[in-house]
Amino acid sequence: MTLWRKILAAVDLGSDTEKVLAYALWLARSSAEGDAEVHLLHVMNYALTPPAYMMPYIEKEREADNALLKEWEQKIASQGIRTDHTFAVGRLVETFTASFRELSSDVLVLGHRSHLIRPSSSERLIRSLPIPLLVVRGGKAEGATLGATAIKRIVCAVDFSENSRRAMEAARSLAEKSSAALIMVHAVSSLTLERSFAKLQEISEAGRNEYIRHLLRGAEESLCSFLAGCSGVERAVTIGVPYKVINQTAAEKDADLIIMGAKGVSYIKEVLLGSVSEAVIKSSPCPVLIIR
Repeated sequence: MTLWRKILAAVDLGSDTEKVLAYALWLARSSAEGDAEVHLLHVMNYALTPPAYMMPYIEKEREADNALLKEWEQKIASQGIRTDHTFAVGRLVETFTASFRELSSDVLVLGHRSHLIRPSSSERLIRSLPIPLLVVRGGKAEGATLGATAIKRIVCAVDFSENSRRAMEAARSLAEKSSAALIMVHAVSSLTLERSFAKLQEISEAGRNEYIRHLLRGAEESLCSFLAGCSGVERAVTIGVPYKVINQTAAEKDADLIIMGAKGVSYIKEVLLGSVSEAVIKSSPCPVLIIR
């Protein structure tokens, strides 16, 4: 299965640049053998059009940044992957949106910085861009270097939605091409369980325990059906807060990558799995690939 041919790597030319490019290179090698390209995109972020007196300074910075981009291009090319770069000036999200359309990109690889007061640039991009995203973060990504990124264990979170079916297909393909172990995880929302018990106020402790066992058996059967069989597939079905279940499973399994859909079924009315994917990204122990 060929996944993506044109990988767009968002780089700020700061300390996370090599990590982002290391995973972009891995994705290129794992997606379309011999036919993938890593395109570097660096955006000089300006909310407003810069005044004329700033142009000489911007041009000087452009020259310096282009020189750095070319150095990274050469390093990627030395790994046997086609590469190019784009330097753009403008409002960050709008510029990224225009760039991925112009470049006909298939997937975006970017770093992650979270702010307590306002959404970081990467979080805004995660919410707004309609393409798959590989968000490079977590302890597993520390020290990643070009050509030395190993993905040995992949956790794929599914909720039985169509988006998670696409995530499962991508996970299986990447696991096969990387010779990685694949663990499928499904979280039974503890909130759903609490709502059920709230309607059954007279239920005994024994009845509660039996209901939980029944719920887990049903989820296990649904997961097997979703996977079209359970033989040879490692699975984890757990009750809890979905994003915590996913990240805890990744930590316990020492996963190198989490794969999940961007949006899935609702756990409660008007709450989409999109909020779960954002929560996973903020606290995941490894990079997260969001499938749209």
